[in-house]
Amino acid sequence: MARIYLKRTLSGFMPADEASAAQCKRFKQGHAYRADVVKPRSYKHHKQCMALLNLTYENLPEKYAHSYPTFDMFRYAVALEAGHAEAFVTLQGQILTVPRSISYDEVPDDVDFGKIMSDMMTVCANILQTSKPELAAEVSRYASEHYGEAA
Repeated sequence: MARIYLKRTLSGFMPADEASAAQCKRFKQGHAYRADVVKPRSYKHHKQCMALLNLTYENLPEKYAHSYPTFDMFRYAVALEAGHAEAFVTLQGQILTVPRSISYDEVPDDVDFGKIMSDMMTVCANILQTSKPELAAEVSRYASEHYGEAA
């Protein structure tokens, strides 16, 4: 399976970069191909999400800090609390809920990721006992300091 990036023009979809153009040359003229078209998620938004989680983890109130010895455990807890999770039934019939991934492949659409990010922002603002706008400003500052101005 080939992954290509396309841009929409007046005459239709065109390769968005050289790598995609090279991939398109492999497709034979006149053949039908199936495509799932999604707007790729912004790397900037991913960095903002990681900044949110790292900033919150670094400033956890004491009542939470002892419960999350690792960043990953904290990240999973936030995903669960934000509702970014799925439930399944074990072989013993027990219903378990596990956090879902926020990777590009798992959440490729920016609109879906924006909803997840907003829900995580709400959870983190509650943990830090601050407002969402105040936390969002701090996250932007943190992202710029740690990931560069592009964040």
